Amino acid sequence: MARFARVAQAMGVDTRGMSDEAASMEAINAIRTLSKRVGIPQGFSQLGVSKADIEGWLDKALADPCAPCNPRPASRDEVRELYLEAL
Repeated sequence: MARFARVAQAMGVDTRGMSDEAASMEAINAIRTLSKRVGIPQGFSQLGVSKADIEGWLDKALADPCAPCNPRPASRDEVRELYLEAL
């Protein structure tokens, strides 16, 4: 958490009196604000991705050669949920 609190400070957030957790949340807010300001899409839907597209990605994601090296194995349903949250 302390590392993210330093990110908040680097983003110009006054973290005096904040816990590391609160400062970390402010870092997240500052990064979100910056990304919106510079026009970074905030989700797959802003890139034109639909739920139907996600279904087509699932087999590819699970068949990716890097998938077995993931420290947290994911089921098809878990990958789907992750993608849907990113819409």
